Amino acid sequence: MKRLIIGLLLVMLLVGSVSCAKAPSPAPAPMPAPAPTPSPVPAPSIIIPPAPAPAPRPAPAPRPAPAPAPAPMPPQGKVVYEDGALSVTVGERMIVRTGNISLVVADVVGARDEIARMAVRLDGFVVSSWISGEEEEMRGEISIRVPDDRFEPALAELRNLAVRVKSESTNSQDVTEEYIDLSAKLKNLEATEEQYLRLMEKAERVEDILNVQRELSKTRGDIEQIKGRMQYLERTSSMSFITAHLESAKLNANLSADKRRVKEGQEILFEGRIAGGFAPYSYEWDFGDGDTSTSKIPTHTYKTVGNFTVSLKVTDDRGNTDTETRNEYIIVSPGWSPGSIAGGAWNGLVTFGHALANIFIWAVIFSPVWIVIGGLFYWWRYRRKKKRA
Repeated sequence: MKRLIIGLLLVMLLVGSVSCAKAPSPAPAPMPAPAPTPSPVPAPSIIIPPAPAPAPRPAPAPRPAPAPAPAPMPPQGKVVYEDGALSVTVGERMIVRTGNISLVVADVVGARDEIARMAVRLDGFVVSSWISGEEEEMRGEISIRVPDDRFEPALAELRNLAVRVKSESTNSQDVTEEYIDLSAKLKNLEATEEQYLRLMEKAERVEDILNVQRELSKTRGDIEQIKGRMQYLERTSSMSFITAHLESAKLNANLSADKRRVKEGQEILFEGRIAGGFAPYSYEWDFGDGDTSTSKIPTHTYKTVGNFTVSLKVTDDRGNTDTETRNEYIIVSPGWSPGSIAGGAWNGLVTFGHALANIFIWAVIFSPVWIVIGGLFYWWRYRRKKKRA
């Protein structure tokens, strides 16, 4: 039995060796792989896009170079028409400009007319004008509108008309924001109007129709109001407003007093009024009694009775002069005193005596007339008594 088992084992070994010889030497039988160490799971294939060739780093976004001081906006917004509606180009402004200038001119009327012609020549127009006074005291004012781009040239021409520019001022008001706000409100209101019109078409009940009609009317009123304001801004921003005040260059002096009839010793206040010329002015007063003054508003007291002539001479900064004289302008009567009171009483008594004498003389002269009248009256009384008897 043992021999049989050993024989079987040898056969098996022989067969095994032959089969092994025929088969390509197999890789050594995999050793019972130790629990296959999990092959490192291929790192989750996160496809990292090939690092873009170091993209030339966009040159560091150029730091906004300190913005050069923003170029000043055009002084006037350009008005653009789009389907009949006005709009302002982005970046442009709507500026309302006004100017005030006070001029001393050789001829007020001539200067007024020349300014009116200038306004028309610059494609503008005259808004209003007036003139008052006469000759040297004449003053005037004229207001004009000119295209905004001709605002400065117009002021320059006004300066050239003057003998002297007394004052000048200009003012600018940016109304761009207000105009844009109004445009937005207008769009909203027009959209609301359209919705009301659609509701009107769908409304069936009279009450609904009336309610929609009421709101529609209110909306349309608001639309018209906004359009009116926008049109005003458009016109005033495109046409600048200038007012010129005109004054005659010719010097004219005038004198006056707070009272003309006074008593001896009573104080009088005088005043000199000047028109035209060039300030500052100097004054020379002559009160007619030997006293003088260089004040603009002097006071004076007359110490003697009589009529006095007063004169005023004015000289301006350029040496121009003008003199006004008023003959027997101040009348001075005696003041209070015992002698003057007694003299007045005596004069009154004499006057009364003169009156009595005049009455007596008249009575004597007319005595025949009185006698005739008395005789007729007596006869009439006698006849009347006789009839009664």
